Amino acid sequence: MDRFESLNNGLAATTNLNECLKIDQEHLFKVVIGPLCNQSLLDEMMTAIADSQPSGILPRMRVTGKVLAETFGAANALQNVYSVLSQHVSDTVRGWACFILPQQLPELSLPELLTKIQPHAKDAHFGVREWVWMAARGKLELDLAYSIELLSPWVVDPQPFIRRFAVESLRPRGVWCRHINKLKEQPAIALPLLEPLKNEPEIYVQDSVANWLNDASKSQPQWVSNICEKWLTESNSKSTQRIVKRALRSISKSK
Repeated sequence: MDRFESLNNGLAATTNLNECLKIDQEHLFKVVIGPLCNQSLLDEMMTAIADSQPSGILPRMRVTGKVLAETFGAANALQNVYSVLSQHVSDTVRGWACFILPQQLPELSLPELLTKIQPHAKDAHFGVREWVWMAARGKLELDLAYSIELLSPWVVDPQPFIRRFAVESLRPRGVWCRHINKLKEQPAIALPLLEPLKNEPEIYVQDSVANWLNDASKSQPQWVSNICEKWLTESNSKSTQRIVKRALRSISKSK
């Protein structure tokens, strides 16, 4: 069995983005979900996914999570299915589990959603850590003030993947996702998530903080410049210098 056969049959995790994008999700769905239901239900779900005509990997991940949540939720089997998917060797399958959470009924409250999401946010696989913030972002955006309040303890968590999720999930522009206009216009409301990380030691988290500020600089350049100047005054460490340099890259190019 070659590498992509292993990936498409859910026997291995991807090692890079290229592999992730090339997964045959239709085949993987049959292999993984087939043993969890009868053929009629499997066919029903595959038809629902196909009928939605998802264009691109993120829409497909989202609609797969929605179909799984609705179908197995109606059959009172969602928790068992979610448990199987969330522990699967395939990072794509664990990604489906991430997209189930914000779409299940009855709807989870924000504290409940974040509690369920946290294990995925610190998943060992880079892909799952991306899927989980993309899955949660829409719900978090609906009540920014409350989301920021709930995520504030995350930015001081000892686990860097948790700190990174708190910032990445609410980037003003983000990657592969809709912009959050309120944060583009009023970035200061997210300072409770950013300030504690101005001297962040982990590069993985530094990059997220810098990218957040770089996003904001495209609509509020003076605000970002002021924050960076303030941070350098308060903490002129190598970590802060690196964050600031990357945060100001769009502003620097425009000069």
